[in-house]
Amino acid sequence: VVSGNNVSLTDLNAIDLGPSTVGGALSVSAAGAGITSITQSGALSVGTTTSLTPGAGNSVLLDNAANDFTGAVGVANGLNLTLRDANALVLGAVSITGALSLTAGGAVTQTGALTVGTTTSLTAGANDITLSNAGNDFTAAVTVVSGNNVSLTDLNAIDLGASSVSGALSVSAA
Repeated sequence: VVSGNNVSLTDLNAIDLGPSTVGGALSVSAAGAGITSITQSGALSVGTTTSLTPGAGNSVLLDNAANDFTGAVGVANGLNLTLRDANALVLGAVSITGALSLTAGGAVTQTGALTVGTTTSLTAGANDITLSNAGNDFTAAVTVVSGNNVSLTDLNAIDLGASSVSGALSVSAA
């Protein structure tokens, strides 16, 4: 897909995104009853927000090192979520029942609450990770690799896995 505007893709089956450049927002929904994962076979560049909706029990795997999500990336109704961004990564609302794995070449921040059903892995190189929304709910171990400061908030208890943080670590849990 190459578009200077918004792009919306809907299918009842799995969706594999080829190399794509979207100047506006990207919305992808693969909400059928079968295998409806969202994957990629080429780098994605999105100018504003990205909204991803796999079918229940299915995953989103966007793990290309050249991805560039300029706006917030949100995921509804997924199992596992793997995201990679060559630059900073902003998360919108994310609600998944499985694992979350994020790798960014820049800082990791958020604009919406995160609900993660199992483990969380966050990697931001020499950059900050700031996931401090009061609605975050990490239900299993959170592992962090950051060469700078990390701030995590959970509305319940938080379990920190083996982590490497070079700067300050701030954790808040109810």
